[in-house]
Amino acid sequence: MPLKGEIPENIEGIWEGKDRYVFFERVPSRDSENEFEDRIVIVLKDYYGWYLDRVVEHEDYSKAFKRDRNAATTKDPVKVLVDSEKLWESEETEPDKSGAYELILTYGKFEKNRVPVSVIDGKMYLEFWVKSDLNPEFWMENAVTEGIKVSPQVEPENLYSWYIDSENTDEIYRIRFWKSDMEYDPSLEAVIESTRIEDAEYNINKHLLSAGNVYACVPGRRIIVRNLDKNPAEKAFDGKPVVYNRENTIAASDNVYLKQLLDKKSFEELMEIVRVQNSKRKPDPPPLFPPEDLDYHWDMIDLLEKDNVLIQTVRKRQESFGVRGKELGR
Repeated sequence: MPLKGEIPENIEGIWEGKDRYVFFERVPSRDSENEFEDRIVIVLKDYYGWYLDRVVEHEDYSKAFKRDRNAATTKDPVKVLVDSEKLWESEETEPDKSGAYELILTYGKFEKNRVPVSVIDGKMYLEFWVKSDLNPEFWMENAVTEGIKVSPQVEPENLYSWYIDSENTDEIYRIRFWKSDMEYDPSLEAVIESTRIEDAEYNINKHLLSAGNVYACVPGRRIIVRNLDKNPAEKAFDGKPVVYNRENTIAASDNVYLKQLLDKKSFEELMEIVRVQNSKRKPDPPPLFPPEDLDYHWDMIDLLEKDNVLIQTVRKRQESFGVRGKELGR
């Protein structure tokens, strides 16, 4: 079972992704001595990354650093509470510590999401597999979400785990787990019957628990896995490139979600990133009609307007507004 606790040390600090910054911090609790509370800040990269929008932050941060008022930023930030559960964690020290966790995001009284993430070498991944304690050849997938969002999201209906025989490359199986209303029991096992080796069987976990949901690979009291691919998979993890942690207990699809800024740790440093970026001015777009060296034929225009009383009256009135294009040499 996952172990509930505080935000891990290797997750604290500033993380950057393609469309956002995410900041995690543990601070002394205002309500109780000798206790701490976890906080999360989400800054979105709006307008193609030209403007950093402080969407989610604690009220203490808003008081310490005044929020800008504009079309991108609301008057009050969204408040999101954060907690975590540890799925697996190495015993190494930072910055080499790797681990798999569930971030528990609470958006309101009845809205909550669990976001499984893995951390390997200062990078955070959303799609990953953790090696089973029951069978070291069995890699359990965790629910793949859209990431650390400002609002709740729907968890996936299916997980796809893998049995990968390290000694026999022909024995690779992709197993579907579907969302179930069964009671989670980590002691229950299911059996894969080999499609190539006579009488060969492999025990795997019958249930997976991810993002607060129970997933099963066989119905009811059955134990034989029937929802295998018709033939063994040709490549593990569907041929996706994966990265492993040093202990070879986590395999993550090599699609980095966030990178940790190891040289910046504090909220003040995050606000400096916001200040510098938001002080930049995006270059003006190119004109719709590029300037050209046109001949406006002013002599002809003056000749045509010479005897028109109405136009001459208008021209005289225009003199108080400024010079004409003619006087500017256009």
